[in-house]
Amino acid sequence: MYDVSEAHVTCGKCGELLDVAYDWDRARVPESWAEFERLGAQRHDPVRFSGVWRFHELLPFADPRFLVTVGEGQTLLQQAEVVSKFVGLNSDCLYLQYEGMNPSGSFKDNGMAAAFTHARTIGAQRAACASTGNTSASLAMYCSVTQLMKATVAVGSFNWCPVKIQTTRS
Repeated sequence: MYDVSEAHVTCGKCGELLDVAYDWDRARVPESWAEFERLGAQRHDPVRFSGVWRFHELLPFADPRFLVTVGEGQTLLQQAEVVSKFVGLNSDCLYLQYEGMNPSGSFKDNGMAAAFTHARTIGAQRAACASTGNTSASLAMYCSVTQLMKATVAVGSFNWCPVKIQTTRS
């Protein structure tokens, strides 16, 4: 078990990828629906506007002083009538969320908000990724907007998206 203040990707014993284990006893879970409504009503606060951090009390690793957000996660829910019919649901039961409306145009922004929060928590000064588009666009945008660190992006030689790579360069 590693502390959240450390930077690890793989297990020091077996070399496998790590999984997150939360200390749920430390989480400040709202005890009533009214408490969720009170927190949700604070949407003018940039942290509460974020779809990732709106209820950050449920993620006990995230110290509010270090939260990073650029408004990610506020994407539209769209009713999926055709898909609903195909899978045998009532048309009002299935909604899809269009993640292309995130600030970088990538669904990766939600994860980057958490990654940059952790990076800020541990004092990281550089970020790197290997990407064919979405990750690099999101990482570059978070580096630029937050001014937290420099970015290094390695782009593969196949199956990359020219529009996302241009977004990365911008």
